Amino acid sequence: MTEKRITGFNRKTQSVTMVILVLVVAVFAANAASAAEGICASGEIETTVLVVRHAEKTCRRCDELSEEGLHRARSLPVAVGKITDRLSAVYHSDTKRTRQTVAHLDPKPHIEYARNSTEGDLVAGLFEDRCGQDVLVAGHSNTVPKILELLGVPPGQIDAGAWFPATRPDGVREIDHEDHDDLFVVKRCGPCGKDGRSILMHRNYGAATTARVKAPRVP
Repeated sequence: MTEKRITGFNRKTQSVTMVILVLVVAVFAANAASAAEGICASGEIETTVLVVRHAEKTCRRCDELSEEGLHRARSLPVAVGKITDRLSAVYHSDTKRTRQTVAHLDPKPHIEYARNSTEGDLVAGLFEDRCGQDVLVAGHSNTVPKILELLGVPPGQIDAGAWFPATRPDGVREIDHEDHDDLFVVKRCGPCGKDGRSILMHRNYGAATTARVKAPRVP
């Protein structure tokens, strides 16, 4: 009987500890997102694009979030922090998993893009329609790295972060299949075309999804 009580107590303690850790990570990520402010010089056009991959699915070929994924989706507004109130739009692909991931960022206008459309079309539309605004984009393991590159983040900086360890024969960068906790904040300073400059900040949000250590990188 005593042993059962101790076991139950330990499980309860572990659950409380996990909740505290998730809250701490969420607050840390929120501060990181807010830290993107004030980077551009006075008078420069500032465009902030937050990029995430969809949260965990029920199975590899499924298009619906698991309970773990739904919990992560609920933590996204907290992770984004006060930028949430300034988002002019939320972009997601035409899949249920990305829609569910950003579902709690209402009542922002949600703009759906076709997953089979090119990342270039998506980013070109962002630069044309949302220059000088704050937006969030939910993508996929094989689209997020390309979106970051097209937003003007130097490839060397992307590679240095070691955020995309999975490699394909065609050389396309991908996020690891089990990795769902990345929050990329891209601050675009100046014109949204090729003359602007982009600064990338990376944080994790929600519960950690991989065993590898991902230290925050602030350029």
